[in-house]
Amino acid sequence: MTSEPMHGELKQVRSIVLLCACLTVLPACDSYFDPRGPLDQKMVVFSVLSTDRKIQYVRVQQNYMPQDFNPASYVSDNALQDVIVAIRASNGVYFLADTLLARDDTIRYRFPLRSFVLNPFTPLRGESYELIVQSIYYGVASTTVLIPGESAIELSGDTGPILDRPDKHPQDAPMPVIVRMSGVSKGFVGRLYLYYDVLKGSRWIEERVEIPVSSADSSSYSLDYPRYPQLAFTPFTAQAGLYYRNGYYRAILNKVNSQYQTNRIVFKWATFVVLQADKNLFEYYALTHQSLDPYSIRLDEPTTSGINGGLGMVGAYSLDSLVRLLPGDFWGNR
Repeated sequence: MTSEPMHGELKQVRSIVLLCACLTVLPACDSYFDPRGPLDQKMVVFSVLSTDRKIQYVRVQQNYMPQDFNPASYVSDNALQDVIVAIRASNGVYFLADTLLARDDTIRYRFPLRSFVLNPFTPLRGESYELIVQSIYYGVASTTVLIPGESAIELSGDTGPILDRPDKHPQDAPMPVIVRMSGVSKGFVGRLYLYYDVLKGSRWIEERVEIPVSSADSSSYSLDYPRYPQLAFTPFTAQAGLYYRNGYYRAILNKVNSQYQTNRIVFKWATFVVLQADKNLFEYYALTHQSLDPYSIRLDEPTTSGINGGLGMVGAYSLDSLVRLLPGDFWGNR
């Protein structure tokens, strides 16, 4: 039979043992634990070569680890200066010049943007280019891009007449556009723009507005929450169609006229633009926009870099357009 005093002594012994265990463990809790792991420093190269400009830009940096868990808290300049950047083409090697560019936004970074520039240089459609970056400290990083070829754009059915005289057609009249793309294109997006001149004071100013393909209320062709085409995977047939409606076209015309009620306006032309992305650019877009994929579980593929010897993204796109001149007595001019 256990006495009451002995039971109390056992409780005291247990308390002392528990206290000693805590004192043994607590000093180990003072060591800092960072779940991010050590930083493996590498070159980070970013560039998008394009056929619609004569200047090509390449940025070369090193990756970084912010002191806290907020990436925006890092405000240092991590651009690399000990590098030589070149583009190897079928007709030779082009070396880029180191330059500083002014930033539009200096809230986070207050120093100029360091970039490497090749001017004049416009990549040719269907050609392959190798971007090579040599660093004294990091070695060599390189990757290859293939410029998509030219696309063919066709206004189907009554699309042209509707663009010319939207007031003569019903609002639900379809405006299909057929696009035939290059065989090396991996992604594409088409957009329809309306260009016009507006008289502001004594000066004519050119502006443009994009025509949406749908909105939150498609029955009334409301411009509330308009939806525009997004970069999508190029079909295996390399052919796709985009469908607009006259109702949204007319809604945009009314919106512009309402915005400039007291100004003279001349609508000049409608332009359909097609952007074809190469494999690198499209895969980068898909990885950073997985929320647009309703079947994605956000862990479909690891985020990998296509640059040998470094990180980053080097891609390319080609741009084509079809222009439809509007008549001088266009509905909406004033």
